[in-house]
Amino acid sequence: MVLPEHIHEKIFMMEEVINFPTSLLSHPGYHWDNLPMVPYSDLAGAVLSLATRGRKVVIITGFFIPAGKPPAAETDGPPGALILAEGLKCLGMEVSLLSDEFTLPTLKAGLEILKISAKEIPLICFPIEHTDQDPLARMDPNEIESPISLRFAEDFFDGPLGKDLTHLIYIERVGPNHTLHSFLAQERQGPPPLKDFETLLPPHARNRCFSSRLEDITRFTAKTHLLIEVQKRLRLPIESIGIGDRGNEIGAGRIPWEVFRDHSTNHRETIFCSRTKTDYFISCGISNWGGYALMAAVALTAGRPEIFERITPEQERRVLDHLIHHGPAIDGMTFKQDTSVDGIGFNDYMKIIERIKEIALE
Repeated sequence: MVLPEHIHEKIFMMEEVINFPTSLLSHPGYHWDNLPMVPYSDLAGAVLSLATRGRKVVIITGFFIPAGKPPAAETDGPPGALILAEGLKCLGMEVSLLSDEFTLPTLKAGLEILKISAKEIPLICFPIEHTDQDPLARMDPNEIESPISLRFAEDFFDGPLGKDLTHLIYIERVGPNHTLHSFLAQERQGPPPLKDFETLLPPHARNRCFSSRLEDITRFTAKTHLLIEVQKRLRLPIESIGIGDRGNEIGAGRIPWEVFRDHSTNHRETIFCSRTKTDYFISCGISNWGGYALMAAVALTAGRPEIFERITPEQERRVLDHLIHHGPAIDGMTFKQDTSVDGIGFNDYMKIIERIKEIALE
């Protein structure tokens, strides 16, 4: 299947909107950290993959902020995952949502406010190692020492929700940063900058999950990236999509480590960028926007753009407010229970979603 030219043009416009939100050009709190990733973004490829092969999908999200007030999942990720799950379900796909014990309650609250039962869209909890022990025990990053996670990932693909899966979609899901092996295995032009890597990312800081503030949240994060590693090892015919806005999200492993080095002023990105590679990666200023754009573009490609008509500021505020108070969920930048996402107030945040809707429906 080849996307018709008029649909391809609309997808291009959506990708431009989510990466270069002109309405936020003068916004003092907007980060623009996604710009180095834009050349690696492939919304059209992800759309074509879902439109042609999508039958059974698992959507993975949840980024826990332990320093939040209260500690909770951030508001970026779950809204995009929920709209994507609901929309793909309307298109006839079998959809499940997956997270871990720290962030699953936010997705549960989302399904409640949307009046969607767990039978319609099942919730899956990926276990965290050593949950019955001291939290410090969870910090061991060695995959050999992760039998619970590995067994869960292996069993998942044989179970009712994972068997015959066609897609894994990660949206704003933190992934482990690089190891020496993953760094050397990346596709790049020219030799790997090994000296810089070893200097800027010492061994003790590797294979960890970091927030954009370089908080180590490994012990609060289930190893959901193992689904991709196991899927590749078993050679299962499953395609993966990653959506991210800074580079510490699963999927950003498609981007060579040195790209983050070259665009980092304080080397944060060289430390936190994720090593996990997906088949398609969607860059965006806020990950929720990527989820909305993917859903709108798939609906458009399927000839069902009306699915996106119900998206209104009133509806989205109602959902976000419910997530905040019943998940709970917090803004990942302010650490507060606000109807904002990544420090961007709701009205400014919603302008991008409304523009996506306009493109889909015009």
